Amino acid sequence: MIKLRDFKSCAFPFVDQMPFSRDKMQGVHIRRLFMRLEWLEDILAVVETGSFNAAAARRNVTQPAFSRRIRAIEDYVGAELFDRDRKPVGLKPSISAQQEEIKRLVSEMKDLLYELRRQGREANNRIVIASQHAITTSRAPGIIEAFSNTIDVSVRLRSANRDECLALLMTKQADLLLNYQSVAETAAEPEDYLERVNLGTEAFIPVFATHGLGVLNDSYARGELPVIAYPSDAFLGRIFNEEVMPQIPSGEFVRRKVETALTLAALQFAISGVGVAWVPESIARDAIRAGLLFDLRDVLPHTLLTVAAVRLAGGHTDIQELLWTEIKALRQPGLIDHGE
Repeated sequence: MIKLRDFKSCAFPFVDQMPFSRDKMQGVHIRRLFMRLEWLEDILAVVETGSFNAAAARRNVTQPAFSRRIRAIEDYVGAELFDRDRKPVGLKPSISAQQEEIKRLVSEMKDLLYELRRQGREANNRIVIASQHAITTSRAPGIIEAFSNTIDVSVRLRSANRDECLALLMTKQADLLLNYQSVAETAAEPEDYLERVNLGTEAFIPVFATHGLGVLNDSYARGELPVIAYPSDAFLGRIFNEEVMPQIPSGEFVRRKVETALTLAALQFAISGVGVAWVPESIARDAIRAGLLFDLRDVLPHTLLTVAAVRLAGGHTDIQELLWTEIKALRQPGLIDHGE
């Protein structure tokens, strides 16, 4: 039986010249190797999903590429790891007993990698901020400028959609999250493992090309409202569906001309006159001032978003605490937050 107990921090031998027991792979010896974390994660993905296709999807690679990776692992080990005749696919009996050990090793290796990264950031006073795309282009520069003037810190700004940003924070790949919160989220307390400071509010407004208002009025007179939509599973898509759509008169037919998850793309479609886009006011302000866009909130519904800074609770470095102190100094008076 394969033994993994010596699979520790820096030298990671998978097995040291030990044969598989009592099956047709008997006599096959496993070379000492520096096992890569991603290999173990690939193995677990197959075990936990029971399918190479599902495992490939979980690992964000194509099925052919994932199959090649599994074959490469098996070639390196010198034996087949999976019983491909079973449905669902499982580990060969010779190593199935080590499944929990593999999970433990993955967890320990991730902790080790995080600790090494954390120590490196501490040495350089480096902070990683995950920021929602729309905030990255509008609010983040001012926020970073404000605390950079008072603390010596190097910032890496990672821009992604809201769910991806939260994932970066939860996996400790980011120290701070800047995102939008809905009205309901702002009023509710965050989960126990999170701390939040509400930095301010801004309107989520409908805008359309100034040069195309005549065409829009004609469509509106026919009871049709062309819009740039967001995917229903995206944050702004949920805001639009739950807080904006119910306010649109039922007699109007909302025609979704284009769907995009990117607010900047929605903004450009509105400037081009493709449809009405609902966007955070901060990213539309310059185009409105330049006369490219017209603010339609007087005739169409709008709602409010809160700009929030979020971090994991507990276990912070000195530089992270300094940053949080500066972030709290930026909060807008009158807003309830949970950052103490």
